[in-house]
Amino acid sequence: MIIIVIPAKGFSSRLSNKNMALVNDRPMLDYAIDQALASTRAADIYVSTDTDEIDTHAAGRGVKVIRRPESLGGDTPLIDVVRHAIESLNNSAVATVVCLQADHPDRDISVDESLAVFENRGVDKLFSTEADGTKNGAHYILTRRYVTTDECRSEFGIVDDCTNVHYQEDLDRAAERLRARKDQSASPAS
Repeated sequence: MIIIVIPAKGFSSRLSNKNMALVNDRPMLDYAIDQALASTRAADIYVSTDTDEIDTHAAGRGVKVIRRPESLGGDTPLIDVVRHAIESLNNSAVATVVCLQADHPDRDISVDESLAVFENRGVDKLFSTEADGTKNGAHYILTRRYVTTDECRSEFGIVDDCTNVHYQEDLDRAAERLRARKDQSASPAS
């Protein structure tokens, strides 16, 4: 079984409450939720959070919520958040976890496209990079074995040259890219 986990902590040291910061009049978290809901492969979608505001918002979007302790807020490594989600679910049928970072609202690659690469490569870990090869972490796909044991036989990176939002200027850049994409898709084909 494939699940999607969207980590959405309340605290951010660089941009206050960034997961709920508005991008084109919508909380940034909504863009990750939209991509998760568009997947035809995921059995369940979860938002992992430590705040009531994000919990309420995610539930209002029809997404299940995993409450994590405050100790998993701040600069907690992503793998610890995913481990907590797996342990909380206590479901041995979960074989693959897709982790969508909420702070990459303008990602180009869909969940199902990432899953196809992950499965074709037969790796334990797939991650996304920017065009220069820097890990931007818009997508992580992990086998359950990797999440529970830390043993990674192999990994593979894909290029999803999207904005990694840390500061207001990143938020503005992502908003502009999303507006341009919307304008381009609304333009009649020539």
